[in-house]
Amino acid sequence: MQHIFIIDPFDGLKPNHDSSLALMKAALLQNHSVWQAELADINLLDNSLIISTKLVCLQNNKLIVSGESKKFNLSLKSDFSQILIWMRKDPPVDEKYIRACQLLRLSVFPVINNPNSLLSCDEKLLALEFPELIPKTNISQSLNTIKNLVLEKGILIAKPIGGKAGEGILALKAEDKNLSSLIELLTERETRSIIVQEYLPKAPEGDKRIFLLAGEPIGALLRIPRKDDYRANMAAGGSIAKTNLTAKDLEICQKLKPRLLELGLNLVGLDIIEEKLTEINITSPTCLEEISELNNCDLAKQIIIWSENLFV
Repeated sequence: MQHIFIIDPFDGLKPNHDSSLALMKAALLQNHSVWQAELADINLLDNSLIISTKLVCLQNNKLIVSGESKKFNLSLKSDFSQILIWMRKDPPVDEKYIRACQLLRLSVFPVINNPNSLLSCDEKLLALEFPELIPKTNISQSLNTIKNLVLEKGILIAKPIGGKAGEGILALKAEDKNLSSLIELLTERETRSIIVQEYLPKAPEGDKRIFLLAGEPIGALLRIPRKDDYRANMAAGGSIAKTNLTAKDLEICQKLKPRLLELGLNLVGLDIIEEKLTEINITSPTCLEEISELNNCDLAKQIIIWSENLFV
C-alpha cells in the first residue's frame, strides 16, 4: 500500500508524541510505502487531482524525509492501486484547510477522515448533536449575553471555536473585574462566536481522551491539568495517567458510533470530563503513542492493519 500523509511541516512534528509519526512508522514496519505532503502540495491540473509528495523512510529507527519525490494522480484508479490518504493537518480549519478538503473530495481513493465531514463538522460543535451527553453549552458573540450567563452561574468555561491543544480556553468568573474585557478579547469585540460551557467541578481530576477506530474504543488515557491551569492538554503542561473506561464511557462511544460511521469519521479522539462529552476531535486526534506506552500495546499498528482491510 501507498500511504500519503497530509500534515504540518515534517520538521515540526514531535517524535514520541505526534500520532501522525506513529502511524507513519507503523505503516513502514508493515512494509508499506509512506509519503508526506502539505496543503500546498494538493493541486488540480488538467482536471486531475495531483498531489506532490516526498518519501518517508526509517533510518536507525528514526523517521526521515528522503530526497525521493513523487506525484500521485488521485483521479485515476486501477485494479492495482492501493493508495490511502491520511488528512492529518492540525487546526485551525482556515481557508487553506477548507480548500484542501474541497479538492480531496475529488479523490477516487479513500481519505481518512472523510473530507466532506471535515468540511461540515467542527471538533467543538459536532458534540452538540448529542445534547444529552454534553455539559450545558451556549454559543454567542454578544458581550451582554455571555456576561449575564457568567454572572448567573458564577463560573463558566469559554472556548474559541476552531482552536486546538487548549489554546484560548479560559475560565470566566463573575467576580473578575476583567470579565467584560476578557469577553471582548475572546469574541474579538463581538464579531466572533465562542463556546461558553458549564464548569465541571471534577475537571481538575482529569480529562479522559478516548481513541476510537471505526466507532469502537481502542484505548484511553487521563490528562491531568497542572494545579495552576484549568487545561489538561499536554501542550498546556498537563500530565498523563493510565485509566479505564467506565460503563458511561462505553455508552457514549456506542451512541456516537452510528453517526461517526455515517460521516466517515474513522479516527476520532473523544474528550470526556465527569462522564460528559466535551469534544469530538476529528482533524488529527493524538495520544496514540502515550496510550500505547501506558498500556504496553501498539495502537498505531492496529490502525494500519485495520486500514489494509479497506482494499480487501
